[in-house]
Amino acid sequence: MEILQSKHPKLTLINLLEVDVNGHANLWSNYLEAIRKTDDKARKLWEFIQSDSVYANKTTLFITNDHGRHSKGRRDGFISHGDNCTGCRSIYLVALGPDFKVGKEINVGYDLIDIPATISEMLHFDMPTARGKVMTELFR
Repeated sequence: MEILQSKHPKLTLINLLEVDVNGHANLWSNYLEAIRKTDDKARKLWEFIQSDSVYANKTTLFITNDHGRHSKGRRDGFISHGDNCTGCRSIYLVALGPDFKVGKEINVGYDLIDIPATISEMLHFDMPTARGKVMTELFR
C-alpha cells in the first residue's frame, strides 16, 4: 500500500503467498485463516484504490490464484495441489474496474495466460510472443 500510495505505479503484481504455502504444508486451519486474511487484504486494497485520487474509478484489479486444488479423494487432497487435473485447473478470477461488467459471472473457459493478454489489450501494448486470448466477455 505504501508503494502504491507514494509511487502510483501503472502496473503492479502483488503475490499473497499465505494460502498456497499453508495448503502445501497441510496446515488446514492455517489455510482457512489465510483465505480469510487474503480476502480481507483484497478488500482493503480495492478500498484503497477507490479512495486514492490517482487510481479511483480508472484502475483495474484482477484477483486470481495460481492453481486450484485436488478434489476430495484425489491423491492427497489439497496438499499436493497444482498438477494438471480438473480440480487444479479450475481457478477463480475477480475482475474489478471501470471497463468491466458489474456483478456478472462468466463461465467461459479461460487460462491464466489469458490474463496478461487481456492486460496488454487494456494498456495498448503488444505482446508478440503471448499465446493467451483477450477475455472479451469481461468488458462492458
